[in-house]
Amino acid sequence: MLAGFTVTSLAATEPLQVNEKITARIVKEGSPEDPSVIMELTFAPGAAFGADEHRLPEILVVTSGVFGDGTAEYGEGSVIIATPGSVHFPQSEGGCTVLAFHPAGR
Repeated sequence: MLAGFTVTSLAATEPLQVNEKITARIVKEGSPEDPSVIMELTFAPGAAFGADEHRLPEILVVTSGVFGDGTAEYGEGSVIIATPGSVHFPQSEGGCTVLAFHPAGR
């Protein structure tokens, strides 16, 4: 392994229940030196999160299925960037998986 690199696996990460139909796998937790957080979110069909207001930036990459934000739907390969103060309503009618990047922490 090259110095300064860390490698992990989603398969080695325990899923956490966000709610009845959404699970999260924390790939990288923030630290005082580097507050960024990376997680995989899996939405079962019909999953909904409710209002999600962002104090900090968030970047979502849809890796499978279709992700909805309350007004539009985004398919695989979509990149959604939320700025501080923005609000969306994460949901998925048919189920989806997204990678969530929180560059400034959560």
